[in-house]
Amino acid sequence: MRSVVVAFTLAALALSGCGSNEGTSTPAPVDAATTPDVTATPDTAAPVDAAPPAPTYPPGPYGSSVCRRFQPFTLNQCDGTPWSFASDEFFTATATVVIIGAVWCVPCQMEARQIEAELSSYRERGVRVVAVLVQNADRTAITANSCTAWVNRYGLTIPMLMDPQQRLQPYYPGLAFPGNLIVDGRGVIRYRGYGTETGLTAIKAALDDVLANPTTCTP
Repeated sequence: MRSVVVAFTLAALALSGCGSNEGTSTPAPVDAATTPDVTATPDTAAPVDAAPPAPTYPPGPYGSSVCRRFQPFTLNQCDGTPWSFASDEFFTATATVVIIGAVWCVPCQMEARQIEAELSSYRERGVRVVAVLVQNADRTAITANSCTAWVNRYGLTIPMLMDPQQRLQPYYPGLAFPGNLIVDGRGVIRYRGYGTETGLTAIKAALDDVLANPTTCTP
């Protein structure tokens, strides 16, 4: 009887050892604060919009008659600062008036007296007005002193340029001054005339047409 009890006790101890965790390893708990989230969306930089390309002046061929494309130029102002026809202002202007003259030209003097008063309302509508002097009072090539004196004499606030080499000669053949041009926002010559009149009526009528019909040119 005693042997049976001992055997039963040994069997119970054996079963108890099989259910113990002794001698086995338990995985360490995962630290959520230091473990990357494999389900999260990767952090990517926000897309950057590419800068739009800078506008460029329309290419040639260029011409000097109405409905032909005007060739841009760069000339110096009275103080020597370069002024470019195809600057950023071209792309924001509704049209550009180019007035070409000489100090000795009496009609040019008459026109210069009227520019500020007659064209100010158009400038408020985005029209650029620029004037170019070609010759001095003695018909020599325009100089900075004569250019500055002209600006002061007529109280001009528009860009006043000098063309001593007469690069714009195609627009005033035979020294037909003043030569007046209107170029639209596409670079197309919409008006070309010579001389002047009280009120600058021809220029203003042409400007009204350009502003009303910005893309239609009638030779």
